[in-house]
Amino acid sequence: MLMSMSSFALLKVKLMRPMLVLLSSLLLSLNSCSNQQLKPTPAEKLILEEALSGLSSDYSSPRLVQGELVVNISNINVLLADSLIASNHRQAIPAGTAPTLKIWSADIAEYNTQKPLGAFPIEPKPADIFVDPEYHNRILYWDFSEQIEQFDSITISRKFKYVTFDYRPLVDRELEQVNWNEIPTEIVEQYTRSEMFLEQDTILLDTVKVLLEGIHNPVTQAEVIYDWVRASMTYVYPPRERGVRCALEDLSGDCGQYSALFITMSRIAGIPARQQSGFNFVPGNTGDHVWSEIYLPVKGWVPVDATRDDGFLHLDNRRLITSIGLNILLNHTPDWATFANSEVEAGRTDFMQMYTLVSSGLTADFSSQKKVLRSVELD
Repeated sequence: MLMSMSSFALLKVKLMRPMLVLLSSLLLSLNSCSNQQLKPTPAEKLILEEALSGLSSDYSSPRLVQGELVVNISNINVLLADSLIASNHRQAIPAGTAPTLKIWSADIAEYNTQKPLGAFPIEPKPADIFVDPEYHNRILYWDFSEQIEQFDSITISRKFKYVTFDYRPLVDRELEQVNWNEIPTEIVEQYTRSEMFLEQDTILLDTVKVLLEGIHNPVTQAEVIYDWVRASMTYVYPPRERGVRCALEDLSGDCGQYSALFITMSRIAGIPARQQSGFNFVPGNTGDHVWSEIYLPVKGWVPVDATRDDGFLHLDNRRLITSIGLNILLNHTPDWATFANSEVEAGRTDFMQMYTLVSSGLTADFSSQKKVLRSVELD
């Protein structure tokens, strides 16, 4: 043990630590280089050029990415008899509920800045694949409940390939204003409403009214809201509580809180707005991230990232988009699942990035990995 080492041995360990850190960094660097060439092969260059062809000048810098998303569930211990009853009681789950393990994950889909290439191998195969009715996310579902006693560990792996673009739409503000009444009614109704995490309380209604006084162009209104959120918020992770109410009260939070505040203020102004979820997805940076979109009558859905200096009407090519929207409706959710014992309540999850979990009657270690296997751009 370390405490029993001689002073000489302790000194040796202390001197070795910087060398081990350096060696580890070199190995990671070599591994990264082996998985990611700096230049595309001729075949990859052709894919990138074809992906960009036919697109407007709003799109640039195509990037070809191969990746893998992995969910690991280890050290599974299924509770029995009195232990199961006691666990269900603590979680406000009906006493007779059998051990449960359900997982949902949004599939890698096509968006205007993200084009999947080919079919994605998924192991194990999902028990169901469905599309949520409001945001049209394609969702994968696994249910291990009936076989859970057979597993010590479970690994879910998805490999994929896609092309992503830097997207900076050129917007004619006057043209957008002239066509504003042409936004489809269903878009306006769905994306200007008040909902959980995006509540349109009186204090926020008054804030928007004062902030936008005398400003009538919707695109300019959205930019004023973006500037106000950036100037008013301080980045803090984790936030005290999720949702716009806490974001406004604290004027601090992470990307989700910035997004909630921007979306709600935009909706109050009559600008359709929603959340887009995913990751930064480049070697060395695969962190979770969310941002916003607003709907313009001529351009459609365009990005706004209130955590970035250049995030108004701009999304860079470093993203992997996983889902759209908040309060996403899921199939196969148990009636007893709430945000107190699960990541689902009333059949909905707040948003989807890596995976959504409902479990009961067991203990286990849950972890995930986001792997960039290859990432190349045009010269």
